[in-house]
Amino acid sequence: MKLLLAMPYTTIYPVGIVYISAALKRAGHTVDCTVFNNHEAFAKQVENGYDFVATGGLTSEYGKLKHITDIARKARTRTIVGGGIITSEPELMSQALQVDYGVIGEGEETIVELLSCLENNGAISSVQGLCYPEQGEYRRTASRKQIDNLDAMPWPDYESFGFDGHLDTLKPTNQYSYDVFDNPREYPIVASRSCPFLCTFCYHPCGNKYRQRSLDSIMEELKERVPKHRINIVGIYDELFSNNKERLYEFCRRFKEFTDTLSWPVKWGCQMRVGDLDDSQLETMKDSGCYIVSYGFESYSPDVLKSMKKYIKPEQIHTAIHKTMDHNISIQGNFIFGDVAETMDTVMETLSFWKAHPEAGIRLVLIRAYPDSELYQYCLREGLIKDRLRYIKEGMVDCLNMTQMTKREFNRMKTLLHLYAVKYSFYTTPLAIGPNSVTVQCPHCQETITYNNYWVRGVFYNHIMYCRHCRKRFSSVNRWHKYYAKCTPLIVVKYKIDDALGKMKAKLITKLKSYPLVWHLYHKFKRGA
Repeated sequence: MKLLLAMPYTTIYPVGIVYISAALKRAGHTVDCTVFNNHEAFAKQVENGYDFVATGGLTSEYGKLKHITDIARKARTRTIVGGGIITSEPELMSQALQVDYGVIGEGEETIVELLSCLENNGAISSVQGLCYPEQGEYRRTASRKQIDNLDAMPWPDYESFGFDGHLDTLKPTNQYSYDVFDNPREYPIVASRSCPFLCTFCYHPCGNKYRQRSLDSIMEELKERVPKHRINIVGIYDELFSNNKERLYEFCRRFKEFTDTLSWPVKWGCQMRVGDLDDSQLETMKDSGCYIVSYGFESYSPDVLKSMKKYIKPEQIHTAIHKTMDHNISIQGNFIFGDVAETMDTVMETLSFWKAHPEAGIRLVLIRAYPDSELYQYCLREGLIKDRLRYIKEGMVDCLNMTQMTKREFNRMKTLLHLYAVKYSFYTTPLAIGPNSVTVQCPHCQETITYNNYWVRGVFYNHIMYCRHCRKRFSSVNRWHKYYAKCTPLIVVKYKIDDALGKMKAKLITKLKSYPLVWHLYHKFKRGA
């Protein structure tokens, strides 16, 4: 069959659809690939007589995927959609996107089997891992077993999506982890799928069974792709890179052995847990070219960590931060606030630690209920999400109060996060801004560094950067930021005023309720207003 695969545009290359392209081509199908960022151009391309338009992505990409399926449907071309958006809410999202076939879970085997079934006039209901319309509603077929042998999968087909052109346009400003080089060229690689842990805020589109590729398979791919595209950053896009120390040591040894044969430097980064981290690991990682590690900190409160099912301890977070910085490796990590177990005491517990370690560059963010995560199911049960489709359509931006805190306390928590981030984070104002460069002095080590191929955007810019000398994180801001920072006490004053007005209103309402006629007139006036 002839298919058009449409990748929603993003500066961070998605790794799902490139595997689908490789699987389809290996099965003998004719596949054209495109990056969707222009409606008119895509609409013209769809008219080239395709049997299917296939696409996919995460729930956050609903708007782009809706545009793709709408254009395909207008051209009377059938659609196949997969990824986390379908897997997390199969019937709801298949209906919203009006797809012909939704792929649930890993899609490489499912889409190939679906096309074979259609070519041979087979029964669609026999294809596992599908969601499709029947008699006016969407139904699911039986679940498909997760792919155990990841080594048997074809390598991702990045080239068909204009990968080299993408690499040529990358700038350090495209992604906070890119500024290690003036001309970053990142190769995303998947060394494992899923995660052995089930944190309440997380969702695994590839299923809950953790599977790893062999190191032979990983290194074979890197040895072919890194020289071919002159890659200088290997991004390991695993939810958890390695929970096996011996495997990690062996990877580092083989990666260094390979990159030592190249005439240019190659760095790598990954995601890891803080448990059982030691100096020997980090020293070996650093020596092999590891320059950044993303950790799942999430909270410094034991109660919140337990509620999140993190199975880590605050002291492990403390150790990971200091040991990683001691080895000159950058840290990416978040403290996320608003878990079910969050209280003002746990908020201050985490903020107090954060304030004492601002050099770690940990971001302060609010928790989100991602579709089909345990928190999402909790919010549905508690009525916090009343309209699932609306919640997803609007980008899941609602900050839901799933705690036992009052609205006033919850708002105070949000205010404190903003206050602390503005007041205690590390900032610097550029020493010089060129047409394609920026020179800054690191607020940590005082080293002066020029970043070339760097695009400073907007008047009131705020760029997250990493020092190329000490590898610590800071923000590059314009000169107006210092005045903004000085105004932060006004936020506290505003909160205190809002708090006082809220208490006055509550007392007034309580008083009004004791006078039925006045209470009735108040409600009538309120409805009229």
